[in-house]
Formats: sequence, structure tokens, C-alpha cells
Amino acid sequence: MRKTYSMAATGIGMLMMGVGAILASQPAVAGPIVEFGDDGYLQIDVKFQGIADFTDFGSGADGTESRSDFDLRRARLVFTGMINDTWGAKFQTCAGTSATRNFGAGGYQLAMSNEKLNSNIRLTDGYLIGLFADSMNMKLGLSKIPLTRANLDACFSPLTHERSSFVYSPYGTDATKNSRDMGLVLSGNFMDDHLKYFAAIMEGREGEVRFYNPFNNMEFITSPEPSNSFEYVGRLHYAILNPEGGPTAMGYKGTYLGKKGTLLTIGGGFAYEADAAYKNTTPAGDMGTPGFLTTKVLNNETVDYTAYTADIFYEQPFDNGGVITATALYLNSDFEDAYKTATSVADQNSIVGGGNGQKDGWYVKAGYVLPFTVGEKGLLQPFVRYEDWNLASYLGVQDQGVQQWGIGINYFVLGDQKVRFTMEYYNTEFDKSTKIGDYLQMTGANTEMYDSYDVVTAMFMVSF
Repeated sequence: MRKTYSMAATGIGMLMMGVGAILASQPAVAGPIVEFGDDGYLQIDVKFQGIADFTDFGSGADGTESRSDFDLRRARLVFTGMINDTWGAKFQTCAGTSATRNFGAGGYQLAMSNEKLNSNIRLTDGYLIGLFADSMNMKLGLSKIPLTRANLDACFSPLTHERSSFVYSPYGTDATKNSRDMGLVLSGNFMDDHLKYFAAIMEGREGEVRFYNPFNNMEFITSPEPSNSFEYVGRLHYAILNPEGGPTAMGYKGTYLGKKGTLLTIGGGFAYEADAAYKNTTPAGDMGTPGFLTTKVLNNETVDYTAYTADIFYEQPFDNGGVITATALYLNSDFEDAYKTATSVADQNSIVGGGNGQKDGWYVKAGYVLPFTVGEKGLLQPFVRYEDWNLASYLGVQDQGVQQWGIGINYFVLGDQKVRFTMEYYNTEFDKSTKIGDYLQMTGANTEMYDSYDVVTAMFMVSF
């Protein structure tokens, strides 16, 4: 069943262009740099992202009426300090407010506007930097898991309005665990920066994970980690044409707007953790506190976590100013089919199941920078994407297939990534009808079965 989403999206799109035209006349400002000592400095960057969603479900008594939301997706202060050319540190704060979309899953939850945790500032990155040589650089602390290209894409420069929802690690519900982790990450470049590697020892699975379901005011707790094992991650890419980044580059961008010339990069990665989850679990009773449901481990049989991925990125600027960007990725995450026997609600929606658990799938994305400017420097980049994922357990349905396609346009006001507006329409389809909204226990407000749903998203970013 579908509803018609709000036509307010059209007005948002017109507002985006109008504000962009005003900003195009303003000068670009870089984040401040404070120098100290002979070689030391501190750089401060400011990054800000907001979104407006218009979707065909999520309000009304049964959750089937259309819905409009404004969310502060990311608000960040980034501090990068170097004592000299070798040693330094970086930490990054992040905050959001009134987030109602369940990023990484279907559905919308209750607004957090009246909650104490609304708009809390937290640490999302924090690590020691060691720049020893072109072939050996270090991050020690909380940093990104270097498995998929998509996760290493800077979140303030994706090709579409957001990175894929299905490219993260399975051990938590927050970016500090499913996108990042504590550990040691080494990286380096060879062959004039064409060959790059990442090698990491990460904390991996840690303790239990809690999932809050606002529709029935319940928290579900996963099984504990069977053993305190590390997760091992490796990644390698080869730039066939121009290099994507120098020796100190820690990631990628979803689009470079042609500023690095012609690029053709192929990459791949793997991850492994022994005894990552229990194979046989079942829902248990409450833990003595109303509103909590725990998981019972039936025996000591465990499964390992294994993941591997492959990707390709291509970008071609043309003499007329146009730029083609295209990328594709495949990811397989495996828990030895534990989702068939680890039946607790929390385990099914994380760890062995959910959007970040056992799965395999792929996506393709493409964009084209139009060969003219809007305003003095503004660039328009229409884009399309298609994703196809097979998920062990998703939104209460086992062996679920999800297909998602989107079409949209980016407006880079200053001709770079500093000020950006994006509009995207996307459609999500399920192989098996499912409930969306009440996504953990599948009981409560939303009783409607859906084969698909539609969303229009307007997004803006500022990064300097």
C-alpha cells in the first residue's frame, strides 16, 4: 500500500536553488589554522548537514499516512593537530537533532525532540596520528573500519544524498561501532601512489548491544560476545590511471567533480573475527526491569564473522567541462547462517541479522556534472543509483530481498564540496511483504504490510 508523499518537496527544491544562487556570490572560507612551534599546527573544520524527508508512510493512527520531517543529520567540529611532520592527533565531534528516520533500516521512529538525549554532542573519531613514511602511516584509536570503499567515502562528499545503508559492520547501532571502531589502522602507498593498502586490528564484537523500540517502549538485548577476539581487516586498491590520493589520504570521495583528472581505481577488502556470535539463542524474559527483554544462549556453539568486498570507481572529465562519475561495489558478510537458529529479537536485528548482519549484495551509481555553471561557479550533477541486497533477516522477515533505486541532482554552489544542495527521489522494494516502522518486534502501531515505499529527500551540506 502506498500513499502520496507531500508536494512540499517541490518547494524545497526551488528554495535550494534560490539560496544557492545567493551563496554563489560569497567567497569560500577555509577552516582556521593555528600555528605553534617550528612545525606544529592546529586546524579546525566545521561541517554541517541537514535533511528534509517526505515519505508515503510513517504517521497516522496505524502508521500508514504520509510524513514530512526535518532532521539535523550531522553537525561536526573537527580538530586536527600536528606536533611536527610525524606526530599528531585528530578528534571529531558529531551531533544530530530530532532524528526520526531509522538510518540503516526502513521506517520512522518517534521524534526525539523532547528527549534529554536530543542534540547531544558526542565523539565520533579520536586517534593518534603517525606519519612515518609514504609506505607506513598510522591511526591508533577510534577511526573508520577500512573494509568497504563506501564506508571510507567521506560522508560530506557522497555521490548521492547519502551512502548506502547496507555497507557497514554488524556490531552496533551507532556510527562509533558499525562504521568506526577502536584499534590500530596502518596504511601506505607504493608505485607513485597508485597502489594503496589498509591493514587493521580492531576491537570487533564487544559485549552486548541494546535496541530500543519506541513503538512498544521496549529494549532488546543481544547475546554477549562468546570470546574477546580481535577483528582483522585488510584492504587494497590499485589506481590504473591517476592516483586518487597521496600517502596520507585516509579515504575516498564519492565524487571529485573532475578535479583529479581521469580516475580508474579497483579495490577489494576482507574482514574476519573468530567466535563472533553464538549460533543458538532464543528470546528470554525481562531482566528484572520493566521494558527490557534479554537473550538466552542455548549452548556454547559459535560462528565466525567473515566479510569480503570488491569495488570499482571511474571518473572522466571532458574538455567542455562535463564530468562522468561511476562506481560499483559488491559486499558479502557471513555468519555461517546463524540467523536460522539465533532467534532472539536483538540478534535477528543486529549481529547475525539486520541491515548490517549476514547479507550479500551490490550497488551501482553514476553521475554527470553538466558542462555549464549556475551562477558564477555553481555545478549541477544529476545522478542515479541502483542497489540489490539479499539479507538474512530484515525488518522481521528472514531471507529478505531489498531493491532500491534513486534519481536526483546535486548543486555545488561554489564549484567544490564546501556548499552543496541535493534532491533525491528513491524507491525501496521488498521481495516479501513486510511491516516498516515497528521494525524490531513487528507489533504495535504499524500493522500495514508493504511491498515498497517512496521517499523524497532534500539535503544541504556545508563543509569548510
